[in-house]
Order: sequence, then C-alpha cells, then structure tokens
Amino acid sequence: MPDFQNDLILITCASGKQSAALIPHILKSYKKIRLQCNSSASAESLRQKYPNTEVVQADLFSASDCSRIIADVTACWLVLPPFHPHETSLGTTFIDACIAQKDSQGPLQHVVYSSVIHPILQKLLNHDCKRYVEEYLIESGLDYTILQPTHMMEMLPIAHLMQQENPTHLCNWNPTTKFSFVTTRDVGEAGARVLEQRQKHIAATYQLVSTKSPLSYTEACEIVSKVLGKEVKAQQKGFEDAVNTSIKMINGGKEPPKAMKEIGSRMFLYYNERGLIGNSNVLGWLLEREPTSYEQWAKMKVEEIGSASK
Repeated sequence: MPDFQNDLILITCASGKQSAALIPHILKSYKKIRLQCNSSASAESLRQKYPNTEVVQADLFSASDCSRIIADVTACWLVLPPFHPHETSLGTTFIDACIAQKDSQGPLQHVVYSSVIHPILQKLLNHDCKRYVEEYLIESGLDYTILQPTHMMEMLPIAHLMQQENPTHLCNWNPTTKFSFVTTRDVGEAGARVLEQRQKHIAATYQLVSTKSPLSYTEACEIVSKVLGKEVKAQQKGFEDAVNTSIKMINGGKEPPKAMKEIGSRMFLYYNERGLIGNSNVLGWLLEREPTSYEQWAKMKVEEIGSASK
C-alpha cells in the first residue's frame, strides 16, 4: 500500500499538459513530490507554482540525469517529450535507470507510463516509438501501469475563439474526420487514481477516452458554438502551414529539426484521412464516474477563462 507521508513521487515533463493536470491531485495525497523539467525557465515557473515540491532540471536523454532523478523514488509518472526524434531512447534510458535503482535495493515500486492510444499504428511515428517503450517496460521486470490517452480536447483553443467576433478554428487536418477525444482533466484524475491505488493497477493497460461517440472538429465546433452563443466555424489549414506552425510551437518557437517535422507531417496526413478512434468504457470504470463530455469540457473552459479574467 502507498505510504502517502513518506513515498517520493516523481513526475516527468511536469510543465506539460498531462502532468499539469495530474499534479493538483497528487498534492492532495502525497507529501513528497519531485517534478522534472527540461529548461531553467520551466524549473523557475514550477518552483513558484508548487513551492512545497522538489523541482529538478534534467535531460531524459542523459543516463546520469535519469539515475539522479529516480534516486529514492517510490513511484513515478513517466511522460516523454512529444515528437522527440529519439523518444524511444529517452524511454528506454529512463527505464534502465528505474531497473538499476530497484536492483540496488532502491524503493521503486511502480512506474506509470502515459503512452498513447493505439501505439501499434506504425504509420504514426509518434505512436510507433511508444510501442517500443511499452514493450521495454513490460519486459523490464518492473511493476508498471500503461495509460493510453487519445486525442486531447485541449487542441481546440477556446480562449482564442472567445476573443473573436466571428470565430473560426483553423484545423490542421480535414475537419470532417472523426476523433475520439479525452480531456487532460480526466487524464490527470485517472493518473492520480492509479498512483494512489497502486497495487490494484499493476500490469494493466488502459485506453483513456472521454467522449462516448467519435466527433469531427466540425461537430466539436458546433458544440462550442452552443456554449459560446455564437457560431464557430471549422476551416482546414494548408498542409505545409499546419505542419510548420504546429511543430515549431511544440519545439518552443524554435525551428524544429527535420526528423521532428517528419513525425508531425506523418501524423497530420494520417489524421486527415483516418482520425483516431477509441472507447470510453475503461476510463469510466477507472474514474468511477462518467468521463467528461465535449460539451462539459467546453463549459468548464469558458468558466475557467472567465474566472481568470476577473
């Protein structure tokens, strides 16, 4: 059973959307939390936001850094940087550090890996690389849980749409293609339950899908239109513009390396034709409530934005 007073919990990529949604839940239960980030700017921001946590700046590509941040850790939440050209190596390097910590009689009891829905999709390079990390974790001898979130609702920039008189969402792919969505709210809560219940979820793999039925971005914008009280249109961007803008933003505003751009290009082409479809049953069971619908999420975002502006 978890020792909420003394267990040390490590959360990687702590500035990212998924980890940011997890941290408030973990703060309610565990007293000792270590947050990993890559940049000094992120480290400073995390220290200000979570003053009662330990913030560590570390490169997950570095074996010595991975060993340093996993030291004395009881359980960890592993998220890897998105679209990283060496994501598989980052994952296996971190898992090696976990194995070494446990083999040296360390306290590690649980690794929770936030992967992606359908990592078997080889055409999606950003999914396929996670397949190898999952395999390495499963064969590592470590106690693990794998979470597989689908396409995030947070991809729709509601704050930006609220500011427009005649709002239009510029989609990176065909707006009529269907997706199953999840919100980081549900991902964070599900991750916290797994970390807090630990033994109940060892060796499990869970799809994380919030929406009961797949939605296109056209349909998503119709839902948001009702919430905002004004029509929100969905319009597709040009392919090159979509790839360049999105991948540059993921890369912190800097020009991305060629390999990173290729990963994004393959994903956009796939999403344009096939979307990403999953099932919400498992998430509902895990949360012990109905997952958040797209309309509920939109309403919560509008309320959150309104409260922040007061």
